[in-house]
Amino acid sequence: MKLLTSLFNPKTIRYYAVLLVFLFLGCSPEPSGRDLRSSHSDRGKRLVAEQAMVSSAHPLASEAGLEMLEKGGNAVDAAVATAFALNVVEPNMSGIGGGGGMLIWKQEQKQADYVDFYTAKRGESYKGLDYEQYEKGAFNLLSTGIPGTVDGLLQALERHGTMSRKEVMKPAINYAREGFPVYLTLAQFIRNSEEKLNRYEGARKIFYPDGEPLDVGEMLRQPELARTLQNISDRGAAAFYEGQNADDIVEVLNEAGNPATLKDLAEYEPQWDKRPLRGNYKDYDVISAPLPQTGFYIIQALNILESFDLARKGLPTESAEAFDIISSTMRLSSADRRAYVSDPNWEEIPVDGLISEPYASERRKLVGTGSVREEVTSGRPGKSLSLKSPMVGYPIVGDEAESRKARDQHSVPLASAGPGTLGYDEAGGTGETTHISVVDPRGNAVSLTTTLSHVFGSGAWVNGFMLNNSGFNFSHLESKEEWRSSHPYRIRASTISPTIILDENEQVRLVIGAPGGGRIPTAILQNILYVVEYNLDPLDAVEMPRIFPASSSPEVQIEKGFAPDVLAEVRRMGYDLQALSEGYARLYLVSSENGRLIGVADPRHDGEVRGF
Repeated sequence: MKLLTSLFNPKTIRYYAVLLVFLFLGCSPEPSGRDLRSSHSDRGKRLVAEQAMVSSAHPLASEAGLEMLEKGGNAVDAAVATAFALNVVEPNMSGIGGGGGMLIWKQEQKQADYVDFYTAKRGESYKGLDYEQYEKGAFNLLSTGIPGTVDGLLQALERHGTMSRKEVMKPAINYAREGFPVYLTLAQFIRNSEEKLNRYEGARKIFYPDGEPLDVGEMLRQPELARTLQNISDRGAAAFYEGQNADDIVEVLNEAGNPATLKDLAEYEPQWDKRPLRGNYKDYDVISAPLPQTGFYIIQALNILESFDLARKGLPTESAEAFDIISSTMRLSSADRRAYVSDPNWEEIPVDGLISEPYASERRKLVGTGSVREEVTSGRPGKSLSLKSPMVGYPIVGDEAESRKARDQHSVPLASAGPGTLGYDEAGGTGETTHISVVDPRGNAVSLTTTLSHVFGSGAWVNGFMLNNSGFNFSHLESKEEWRSSHPYRIRASTISPTIILDENEQVRLVIGAPGGGRIPTAILQNILYVVEYNLDPLDAVEMPRIFPASSSPEVQIEKGFAPDVLAEVRRMGYDLQALSEGYARLYLVSSENGRLIGVADPRHDGEVRGF
């Protein structure tokens, strides 16, 4: 009788009911054979949701995006809110003084759109500038361009969003005004940027109060930034590109040798007329950023790799053959990146040839040979078609200030054109950036990368924000021909590569992107393969050890985790294996699998995912 009483005790019944639920779940795998449940040990890095997801580099920023989605906003609303929030809570990586690019997928229309709001410089302002007058190594702001973040985000909201400026900017303004606890990574960057953060009084007061750097757990409040954001929320982009804020930007730039003018700010326009690049990988449609961003690298490398049965050969951590195939492909695409990534409004670039199947077939002959070349050079693809849509050119606008005011009053924004150039450390992770991936309940998606370039950008402080050091270096242009262009502004080459992958039904399969300098495209490529080719759980994919090869030498930087026999074999092939140098790429992605969304924020950093 005591036994029966204990068996039917309410606490006992609840215990066995919970146990049965766990046993049932444990014995009921998803059709893919993989359990999609989240674990408490994921610490916000992995989340499974039914309808919507935001992945970003800070939990407060992801919360801002989630809030928009819960209010019925779409992916663009959420991405814009998240981006403005990141400008506040991750000021070392992005800000309203920077720029970036946003790839948008509209599910109902089955259309992709791209806005290039990367930092730009108006060529006319830099013609005839004597660069020799500046002492080598002395501080100047010649690398600073006109920031595109504010106008780019607001135009995206106007064209494709559903919510108001005030709604999407409110979380960012609150974070700036009320403050948030400094986290470990930010504290480290503040401490390591002492010289830069003490150059201007405004930055010194915020990040080095009483002469000491803000430390972990202390509150970072940014009242000056809150006021600037509030003005933008009230008045639109004109509050940033005109009036007192524009005067202040130009004054700071001119004092440090940059000849930018008020006209440069007033006439800056994000560029909407470049079509996103598209390609295929097996049954998937791959969409990525146009030049001078580096989406072509992703599409070209996947073209080359498509004919290899990588899943059968094994992971590159366990198979020397797979290591060689993937590494040699990345070396080829890196060589083409170095040779061809530039502003197509200023240089003719064979982009269609670079991502064509015939060119991939030719380059594929150099892949997976088991013998490493000392140096890999760029190929010779066929002639390019235009990067721009055939119907849109660059409008010469008589009164740009009036057109901007009209946009801020919710009229249709003007279209404009074009995109950049410069060198970079191939395998390096220098340069800091941030990324956001979003999917909404209607299947729309956004992949958005934004940057100041270096940590805290140039360090130049204006009204609560840092100015970038992302501008094109016009000192490289020598002949008159090099100054000819179809667009007054020039954007430098950038490795940012926001990417969206669709399945055979033209529905979102993967939204992915990363910060990390020269490591951005290689990290994105490897994680695409791990998710769609190797069918790894997205968190496992992100945690996989990465390979960062150079085209100019056999050197390959690797993370820990490769089998000893693989390392021995690839060294025999001729690879010069090196431990990963300073810097890293961080992935933020959303994967759609079996009717659910899996969001992942790279455990190498502080980001988290949010969804429902």
